[in-house]
Amino acid sequence: MNDSAPALRVFKAAFLVAAAVALSASAVAGQTVPTVGEGAPSSDPFPVGSGVVTVDFKGTPLNLHYYKPGSYSGQQFIVVFHGASRTAARYRNSSVLMAERSHSLVVVPEFDAERFPNRTYQFGGVFREDGSVAEPDEWTYAYVPLIVDYIQEREGDPDMTHFFLGFSAGGQFTGRMTAMQDSEAERIVVTSSGSCIFPTREMRFGLGFGGLPDHLSDDERIRRFLAQPITVYIGTNDTELAQLPTGSAYDQGVHRYSRNIRWFNEAMDLAYENEWEFNWRLVIADGPAHTPKEVFDHPQTENALFGHRR
Repeated sequence: MNDSAPALRVFKAAFLVAAAVALSASAVAGQTVPTVGEGAPSSDPFPVGSGVVTVDFKGTPLNLHYYKPGSYSGQQFIVVFHGASRTAARYRNSSVLMAERSHSLVVVPEFDAERFPNRTYQFGGVFREDGSVAEPDEWTYAYVPLIVDYIQEREGDPDMTHFFLGFSAGGQFTGRMTAMQDSEAERIVVTSSGSCIFPTREMRFGLGFGGLPDHLSDDERIRRFLAQPITVYIGTNDTELAQLPTGSAYDQGVHRYSRNIRWFNEAMDLAYENEWEFNWRLVIADGPAHTPKEVFDHPQTENALFGHRR
């Protein structure tokens, strides 16, 4: 776990630089920077095609890269969480076929490494730099409901169905977020995660629930986690070791494929042993390695997102 300054406590000078960069990007795109809370007009939905808009979320500007297909149904959207490369535009471009097949709007928030290093992206900022537990409104996860609200408001439907899909480091972010807080997403797809949050207090947070206060790690919190609508999605050839979390993460398996299979199985076994509700699904794509487009374009992606509807 890399330690860096908290994303939500950026020094004023650094914040002004980041804000200036975001504002510049918005100006290039011909957009103003709306502030969540002031409201995005429902008469101004995302246009068809690709683009980026910069939105101010409680003083923090975030770039939202989007793609809306011409076949958009107006019924659902998918929030994609990028990997450690932070190349949100590339993830948006890799999602085009997925968006067209599902007639869905795709939005990829950009969590840059300067403001959101590993501690506050992959690990959500649950722990501050000094090792103390942060308040929930300090977590990076706190931005996600605001992003969802913005998209729904802009599309003119405050109850629009939505899905989360996190790939690699974004899968780590999405999995740990779901362990820490509930969401209204219809399905949460954790894809190709290099390390997973197992439902145990025997592993430290990140790999498990250890070291967290009771209200974030007791049996009730773990029970709620296992009841979440999670799909564990992994490719059969995701066995490469590049950028694979090491150290204690090896206790979860030798590569991403084995770690994700073991994560699902241990969660399923625990729910069965305790007679808890279990709403997870396991979807395996035959062929893909650790490449976003290869995974997103695979036919099993539709199953990962929507197979529970059958």
